[in-house]
Amino acid sequence: MLDSMRRGANTLPAKLFLGLLTLSFIGWGVGSRLGASHTDTLATVGNTKITLGEFQLAYQRQSQTLARQLGQAMTPDMARAIGLPQGILSSLMAEATVADMAAATGLGVSEDRLAQGIANDPQLRPPGAQSFNRDYFTQLLGQSGLNEAMFIAQRRTSELQWQLTSGLVGGVAAPKALVGAIYRHDNEARDIRYLTLARAQVEPIGKPADDVLAKWYDENKASFRAPEFRTIEVFALTPDAIADPSAVTDEEVSREYERTKAQYGAPEMRRIQQLFYAKPEEAAAAAEKLKAGTSFDQLITDAGAKPEDVDLGLLTRDKMADQAVAEAAFGLALNVPSQPVTSSFGTVLLRVTEIQPAHTKTLAEVAPDIRKAIATKAAERSVLETHDEIEDALAGGATLQEVANRFRLKLVTAEVDPEGNGADDQPVAGLPEQAELLKAAFAADEGGENEPLSVNHGFIWYNVAKVTPGRERPLDEVKDKAIIAWTDAEAQVRLTAKAEEMAKALKAGTSIDDLAKTALVEVETASGVTRKAGDAGLGVDGVNAAFAGPKGHVAAIPGLDGTRIVLTVAEVVNPPMPEGAGDAVVIADRAAADMGQDLYAQYIAAAQEELGTTVNQSLFNAAVGTSNAN
Repeated sequence: MLDSMRRGANTLPAKLFLGLLTLSFIGWGVGSRLGASHTDTLATVGNTKITLGEFQLAYQRQSQTLARQLGQAMTPDMARAIGLPQGILSSLMAEATVADMAAATGLGVSEDRLAQGIANDPQLRPPGAQSFNRDYFTQLLGQSGLNEAMFIAQRRTSELQWQLTSGLVGGVAAPKALVGAIYRHDNEARDIRYLTLARAQVEPIGKPADDVLAKWYDENKASFRAPEFRTIEVFALTPDAIADPSAVTDEEVSREYERTKAQYGAPEMRRIQQLFYAKPEEAAAAAEKLKAGTSFDQLITDAGAKPEDVDLGLLTRDKMADQAVAEAAFGLALNVPSQPVTSSFGTVLLRVTEIQPAHTKTLAEVAPDIRKAIATKAAERSVLETHDEIEDALAGGATLQEVANRFRLKLVTAEVDPEGNGADDQPVAGLPEQAELLKAAFAADEGGENEPLSVNHGFIWYNVAKVTPGRERPLDEVKDKAIIAWTDAEAQVRLTAKAEEMAKALKAGTSIDDLAKTALVEVETASGVTRKAGDAGLGVDGVNAAFAGPKGHVAAIPGLDGTRIVLTVAEVVNPPMPEGAGDAVVIADRAAADMGQDLYAQYIAAAQEELGTTVNQSLFNAAVGTSNAN
């Protein structure tokens, strides 16, 4: 029996499927089961128990894997939302089912085969290595949270599971008729003729009657609801806020300028052309031509190059890789070719076509910036001291306004919504560290004491002076906006009706060209559209609609940017499947793997029904933080 199982397992679909299956066992905790506590039984399949410890370790491992993939921590709520706990338990129970069935059939693995499999597994070798490496193997075990005994036992279990499951799906092959049907489905091509109706086709749209607008507004007033507003008083203590440039003396500015003068200067830059010669005698001959009157541009042409091909760019001396070339280039006069220069890669001739002299900004040009930088640096040292003084003042009963006045800080008072907009729906300016401030302010109590926010090199104190709850706005307050929104909605209603009317006419026999003339639009054609390739003009919905019926099929659908599309299927091409086509091989493997997975799922379900299963639902709910089954 095992021989026939192994023969079946040699097919590519079976290898793909069984490989994934084995990896799932390793990931879900075959190894973890060996080190878990066996005091609490979470579930059973036949005679095989799944403990709470096994589940928790598998859950932890998979959560960490997903967290690395997502780039953020996997919270219990997120895990429950995607069904992670149930998926892990189902996988553990499937694993237990296979293990129980393997034990019942008396399958076994010899020590020699086990050792040989581990030694020959390329996944247990360093990249590029041809043989087993114990140090690397030990490192992998540590990263997986396993010890050697756990891994070997896990490997033994996986081998047993492989033997059992390979007999189930190893011989699965997709019928040729199914492969052909999938091939034709994937490669069917269609020519689509369509019209795009824009808003202009239904304009002008007059203003709505009062009763019409009132009815529409009542149905859509949630869109016009006023958000909650909060009046925030805030000031920031930062080095920039308390820096006093006027306290910095001219002598301090002058000393700092001299100390940092290099950063205010730009070194000389030159645009350099370089002609490369493989042999020194070729470069010497070219230099002789220059002496005889040949231009450097002609030498470039003679070399079969263009000026841009020999242009090294605008460079400073220190950016040139070859110092010999740099010395020669920065010693040339403008547009005067060099003598042959021996570089690291051969002999070259050089020409400088542009020179930007070195330049250093004067003290007068940079004095204001230096003065501010010195003052800010000095202020950084006093921020913490000032922080303590402000906290003492507030603790003594001073208001934010009084503290701001005392320390000459600017107090900003603004009424703002959670998005940072004012009552006029425009962004409110002047709020320090706005995102962090708004998050804190909308979580604070009105008039409550708040801890200062720590920001880059400073602090922010704030107070929620007033909370204005969100409310429904009466129509009169937003009538102009409501009319605009009603007009937009009405345009969509009319466009939809017009598109459906045109589709009805198409179905009745009117040509799409006649409809286009009446609507004053152009007929567009999308040729060779397939389900996979799609078409940018039709979009996803358009392609789906185009494949929803046979040749002559008509549809009216939403288009891009509020347009409507009316389409008809002009031509359908069903290509025959070539013998040995690469796509056909892929399809056959995919279909066989899908069939194998279906067969395996049916086997697991039948085996579990035969063996009997139990789940301690209360223990499971407690483990995943729910009060009832999900």
